[in-house]
Amino acid sequence: MSDINVPRSGSLSYKPKVRADRIYPDIDNWKETDEQKPLGFAGYKVGMTRVMMIDDQEGATKGQEVAEAVTVLEAPPLRVYGARFYTENPNTGKQVFTEAWTESPSKELQDAVDLPKDGNLDNLEKVKERDDITDVRLLVHTQPTRTGISKEKPANFELGIGGSVEEKTEYAEEMIGKEIEFSEVFDEGDFSDAVAVTKGKGTEGPVKRYGIKKLGHKTQKKRRKAGNVGPWHPDTLSWRVPLPGQQGYNNRTELNKRILDTGNAEEVQRDGGFKNYGEVESNYILIKGSVPGATKRLVRLRTAIRNDENPGEPEITHINK
Repeated sequence: MSDINVPRSGSLSYKPKVRADRIYPDIDNWKETDEQKPLGFAGYKVGMTRVMMIDDQEGATKGQEVAEAVTVLEAPPLRVYGARFYTENPNTGKQVFTEAWTESPSKELQDAVDLPKDGNLDNLEKVKERDDITDVRLLVHTQPTRTGISKEKPANFELGIGGSVEEKTEYAEEMIGKEIEFSEVFDEGDFSDAVAVTKGKGTEGPVKRYGIKKLGHKTQKKRRKAGNVGPWHPDTLSWRVPLPGQQGYNNRTELNKRILDTGNAEEVQRDGGFKNYGEVESNYILIKGSVPGATKRLVRLRTAIRNDENPGEPEITHINK
């Protein structure tokens, strides 16, 4: 009788599984567009709820009222505290040329980052004299004191900008020290990419980590392990072998998450607040489906790289509270 061959269990699409360096992610790739605007935003994950809306997608229920699961993010405006300018080296790639910081950083940012109180906007003149600047990005920080979570330390990160290098430089100079509203980046109905750090689960075995099958009950010693991890010679383990290790707390990106609604906190507020979060005190964002991360974790939204359509403004008839 011939042996039965089946595909290996578990996915290799996320190998290697690496623990994130910090609780909110970096974004290296941004959409190339001529529209002069920020290409991302961020909000704190409140939880999930359900909405009733008119289905505007092609299918059997188009035009009918349907229930959809949505994720609620609390997203006060982002404050721009500086700009970062890049040059391109053919040997070493993209390098930071200089940065320009605001003359009036917030107290919360000064407690989190070592910034000169007087700023260094003089660097903008150095940038204008150069012709080898290849990219410009905004330096922004969140404002958690305006949310329902008991947190004061802001998260600071880069935001991509659309347009040519000259337009990016002009826009960055104009925006330093100002705030970015969600409506300046996205419209209702737009698709976005949700980037966040997933829930951390600590050290797990290969059965839970990769979904391999438990060994038979007649197996000696252990059952929740890989049956064969490789030959004696060479005595090295392949990266393909499912082994115990860190599970969760990874940087993950989910593409094409549709933005259904945004507005003031009163429209989604619950009596007593959301479980494990509290009350929403600032603007909210409703995203169709789930997004990575635990409650209170920062979720970054990026202008969708693989989808530039907008099916139209969703018609929401009821938000479950």
